[in-house]
Formats: sequence, C-alpha cells, structure tokens
Amino acid sequence: MPSMITLLPFLLLSPGTDPAQATLLANYTFTQGLAPWTPNAQIKLLGTSNEGARLALQAPDPFLVSPALNFPAGKPVTVTLRMRSSGEPEGQFYFGKEFSEANLQSFEVFPDGKWHEYTVRLPAQAPGAFLRFDPPCGGQPLELTFIRVETGLPIPLEPWATPAELRGKKMVCGGQFTTSGGDQAVTSRYLAQHPEFTASFPYDGLIIPALIDAKWSKTMGLPEEDRFLHGVVWNSTRIPPAAIDAIATDLKSVKWRGLTDNFLNYSMIDSTRGRFMPDFTNDNDWAILEHNARQAARLCRLTGMKGFWLDTEQYGNYRWRTESGVPEFDPKRPANLQFPLGKDTPEVLRKRGAQWIRAVQEELPGVKIIITFAWSPDANGYEPIKGANGFLNGILDGIQKPAQLIHGYENTFYFGQGPGTKHTRDGFPGGRERFESTRAKIRQWRAFSSNPEKYDAFLRTGMAAWVEDDPWANWPGWPSGGTESFWSNLPLALATSDEYVWVWSEHTRYGVDAKAPVNPFLSSLRNRTFNTGQEQVPSLTEDFQTDPLQNGWHFDFDMLAIAGAKKTGHQVPLMSTENMPYHWDPSAKALAVQSQPPIRQRRRFARPIASPTTTKPWNASIHFQVEQFGSNPDNPLLLGLFTADQPAGRDSLTLRLNGPDTTTLVLDRDGQTRQVPVQLPGGLRPGQPYALACQLQPASQSSPATLTLSLSESTGTTGKPLFQTSLPLPGSNSLPAFDEIAVALWESPSVPTAPATPATEKPSRLLVQRVQLKPAP
Repeated sequence: MPSMITLLPFLLLSPGTDPAQATLLANYTFTQGLAPWTPNAQIKLLGTSNEGARLALQAPDPFLVSPALNFPAGKPVTVTLRMRSSGEPEGQFYFGKEFSEANLQSFEVFPDGKWHEYTVRLPAQAPGAFLRFDPPCGGQPLELTFIRVETGLPIPLEPWATPAELRGKKMVCGGQFTTSGGDQAVTSRYLAQHPEFTASFPYDGLIIPALIDAKWSKTMGLPEEDRFLHGVVWNSTRIPPAAIDAIATDLKSVKWRGLTDNFLNYSMIDSTRGRFMPDFTNDNDWAILEHNARQAARLCRLTGMKGFWLDTEQYGNYRWRTESGVPEFDPKRPANLQFPLGKDTPEVLRKRGAQWIRAVQEELPGVKIIITFAWSPDANGYEPIKGANGFLNGILDGIQKPAQLIHGYENTFYFGQGPGTKHTRDGFPGGRERFESTRAKIRQWRAFSSNPEKYDAFLRTGMAAWVEDDPWANWPGWPSGGTESFWSNLPLALATSDEYVWVWSEHTRYGVDAKAPVNPFLSSLRNRTFNTGQEQVPSLTEDFQTDPLQNGWHFDFDMLAIAGAKKTGHQVPLMSTENMPYHWDPSAKALAVQSQPPIRQRRRFARPIASPTTTKPWNASIHFQVEQFGSNPDNPLLLGLFTADQPAGRDSLTLRLNGPDTTTLVLDRDGQTRQVPVQLPGGLRPGQPYALACQLQPASQSSPATLTLSLSESTGTTGKPLFQTSLPLPGSNSLPAFDEIAVALWESPSVPTAPATPATEKPSRLLVQRVQLKPAP
C-alpha cells in the first residue's frame, strides 16, 4: 500500500466546509503515456505499465506541463500524485499562466525507491491556468502513476514558528555595517570604544571583523595602516601574536549583555594587494597560514567567541606583484584564479584543509564554524567558490569532537523576500515547507562530500537570512522603501535550523543612535531564543514606562505578513506594526491590544517567567483598562498565566473578556476546566482601570493549597474590591507549569484557515498598564 504524505502540518476545514464539496477537476493516469501533459527535452519516456510511466530525468531542469485547466474562480487547488523516486528529496509545482518563483510550491519527496502519494496545496487559480511538475532528479528512473487535481478544499493556515522551535536558537548578524564606514565600521576597536552598541543590537551574536592596528601591519611587511584580520589570514605573512593580544584586549573590555554567540569574520580576501600570495604546495608558505589560523583561533578562545564565520565566496583573484612595481602585477601570471582556493588541485586543497582544522583545534578544540556555501548542487560550477569543496572535504577529514561545522546555506536568505525587490520581480516563496524541504536537502547533501559519515557526525543544519532594518536602523542617507530594502523569513529560518542562523544586511547601520527605537520584530525574536539563561524570571514588575521589548517581552507574528501599505515614494513596502494586534503606546505608558478575527494560531504578548508552584506562596497581578468591547462575544481577549507551547485555553489561568457582562475566570489543567463567572453590578466599564490579582497560599496540614482570584477597581497599586473567589487545589500538581504571563488573542480550534474576507466585526481594545509577579512575604 502506498503511504499518504500530507505536506502541510494539518488539514482542517473551515466551519461549514464539507469535504464532499471538493470538485474533481482532472485525473490524469500515465499507464499509457504522458499525454496530455507535455514533457520538456530533459524527460525521456522509457516505458509504461499498470503502475504508470517510467521516466529518465536529465538535469538541470526536467519538467512536465499540464494542459490549460478550467479552474473555478476563488477555489483553492489540491494536487495529489503517486510516484516512486530515489533522486533528490524535493519536487515542485509551478502554477499560473506564467511560471515564476512567486508561483511555486515545493514538497518533500522520500527518495527511498518506494511508492508514496503526495498531497500539495495550491492557491486558487484563474481559468485557463497551467500546472508545471518538476520531478526530483537523480537516482533510478522515476515512476509516476497519476496526478489528480481537485478544487474546493481550503488551504490550512501555516503554523508560525512556535516557542519550542525558537528556544535555544541564535541569530548571528553581520553585514556592511561591520566592514564599511571607515572609523564607524563596527569592528573590535569600535566595540571597545562604544559600550552602548551592545545594549541596542537586536541579535544573539555578532560576526566581528577584528582590526589589526597599523603598527603591526608594518612589522608584517605591509604599509602602515589598519587592516582587517580576515584580509591577511590567507596570506603568507605571519600575524604577530602581540597583534592578536591587542585585539583581545579591546574585545575583553566589551560588555556583551545579550550577545552570547559571537563569531570571528574569517572571509577569503587579500588585503595585501598581492604582496604575499600563498603557494599551497609550498610547506613554508603553508606553515604561515597554519600559524595565522592558530592565532585567529586563539583570539576566539581569549575572548569567548564561538568560532569562525567562514565565507567561502571568494571576492578576488590571485595577483602576483612584479619586483619593479611597474606594472604592479605580473601580466604573465594567470589573473582569473579565485583567491585563495581557486589555484590548487582538489587533492592539495583536501590535504591543507585537514591540516588547517587541526591547527585551529589546537587552540580552540570546540570551534564552531558557520560556512556560507558548502556541499550543495547549486554551488557546483559557481566560480566564486571554486576549490571550496576540496578544502572543506579536508576539514571533514581532520575535524575532531567537540568541534562543529554549521551549513549556513546562503541561498536561504532569499526565502521570503518580497516582490519588487532587487533580487526578484515576483518574490521568493518563504513558507514553512520551503524551509523544511531545504533542511531535508542539506542532510541529503552528504552525498556531495567525500566523507558522508563524518558529514553526518559533525555537520549541523544552519540557515541564512537577509534583513535590512528599514526604517529603524537605515544607513544614514539611504532612502526608505527602496528595492534593496528587503527581509526574509527569519523566524522560520530559526525554527528549521539546528541552532544558528546568520543574518546579512548591506544598508543597515546599527549603533548610530543608541536611543533610537529598535526593530520590534527583531527584538521580539531575540527575546524568544532564550540564550542568556535569564529570560524566565521568578519575579517582575512591568509598568510600561519604557518599551517592554527592551525588558524581555515578546510577541508572535508571521514574517510573511508584516509588510505595511506601500508609502508614497516607496518602491516596496516596509516592515510595519500597523497590522499587529499589540504595540507599546509610549504616550499612554501601556501595552495597547486589539482583537483580530480568531484563527488557529498562537498570538500573545508575553513575558517568560519561572513556573510558580503550589509549595510556595506567590502573588500575580495585571492592571488593565478596556477601551472598547468588540461586537463578537465569542472572540475574547485573555489576560493571565499561560503555558507557552499550549493553546491559550489549555493549561492556563485567564480572565476572558468576552463582554461587559460576560467576563469569566478560567483555570484549565490538562483539559479539565473550572470556570467562574465574574458578576459585577453594571458589568465591566470601558475606560475604568481594573486590577486582576492571583494569590497562591500553599497547603497546610489542615487544608489544601488555595488560589484566590480577585478583581478590583485600580488606582495606582490599590483599589476598591469588586469580586473575589477561592479555588482549592488538591494535589501538588493541580496547577499547570505556567511559564509566561501574557495578554492573548483568542485561538479558535475550529478556524484553522485565514478569514476568506476582511473582518467586519468591531474589535475589542485593551490597555495593559502594569504587570507584577512576586513571591509572597
């Protein structure tokens, strides 16, 4: 029996949707041939049987195109196919009247040579549109039984990155702001001179360009000027240990705050203008490169950096200077060899790669190396990384535990970039499936290495993202909303990585104004990665006098839906909070929250806490003010204590604000719910400040633990009591393991898809003015 693979995480139907309403549009079987589908020249029909067509596929781009289909307007499309393959772990469907990257849905393929059925969800298509199937290349001939096309089934809403998927992950950022700008480049020296930089940098780590002082350049036989360490590590000039000590002194003076995972820039650049071109076949030259690698690793060890960011994209060529200097470079030597790996044979590079990693591990045994391009099919034949695979294969030969290699596949930083930007007319797909299938491919790329077993043992899956922090931290003078103001889907890059995502930018300038507002999306993500070990606090007092994102709060969002309306004079939309249900209001000194139509999605503004227990007394309170009750009482806002990886109504203690006369206190433990209606004369009044208080009294010899819940009118920290109830808590585990205090939007398990039409209901609006959690005296 074939197995059924549903590629999106779940298929649930909108209310009122009957599976029987799905319409079979076409059912193509291939037991007699491929017609009416049309193959291109890269597909050869080898034969047919009762199981279908047997196809030989030739790279680079085999595909089949359907006839024009009479799609009904506005109906999502479901494509089901049966095939078996031993090739690449990904297939693709293009759709529309013209094919582009914006109209593409990838899906994971099991390359085990067994029969599988695959279901692929596509958006609604116009009448007369086509489908194009790009089957997976490689392996044995592919066999294809049928392709079935149906309409009418809704596309499930794609789950956003969950708290569990983000915790323990790290965003490590570098870009032109680190290497351009003269004295203002964010280098090792800049960091020492600008202690305020780390306070507002919205990432978990920095890719640091170490700066060698000019006086050391002179001792290396170079002009007396400052230069980047990564501009000389690949040259046959010995870096003085004292120069490394001076850089270490700068970096040791930095207060890193939340920057827990920093990496040394180890790019492949010649900044000596051909004065010290290395010969990898010369042992004396190579001994100098090994020395330089040891010194770079020693710098990491001395300063707590995790390791290297190894950019294998070579940005220049070998060039040999003439003795006279006229002309400057020898015209008889080749001028088109990539520096430093493009000159030598794979055998030489593999030998040197093994020696290089051994030298690095002598100083830093646990080195982590983020590699931008490594062992991928699209890298083969790409001239700027010529020779990289040979050198990296040597690293695999020589690497020993506990070191790690991180495959930070650079092309993932396009995933999710919007239409109209520099790199794409139509935008790049950036949904969960795109990242998950790429993760699967990175593991499959072991076949491109010379040592698949060590690839499996030492290589971890990373991702890349490109984020221009426009308009929060634009490079001075750079116009907002230009075609190079783009961002990719950073949350899902984090969710599908093992640990690290490296982030690039070219028109962002961090550190210009320490008092400038920070990007709320980046700040929220950093607060969700839990890298300092201090995110879950046992007590807190938040009065929202300053931006709560600077105090450890975070919120849920979908990176693919944060673009605001395109402003006048802008070529592309910017990241915007205008569609977000929550934002800090500095004038009101409060968190402003507005309800949105319910969907099956976590949407909270939360502060992580250490789980309070029933064995020690504690108090929690939330001061709030309802500005407006919405028109839908089944779509409440919730205040209270939650469990991060559970729906808002599960394992939580909440005040549900359904309406002025329908407010309810709800305690849920493992699906067992206790509800207490809050009955107030006249109900809750918009504009009136209230305080919700929770007090836990531990069990005594004569009575169980008790949770006392109360609501009062709020004036400062005191107020007039309005309502109180007590809930006995028999048993030590009668409370959930609350791990966040939050305001939440309602999550409806019956509405997994996005609303088909804009919401017309009047929203609820709320101000949260103060939040407190503390042990009781």
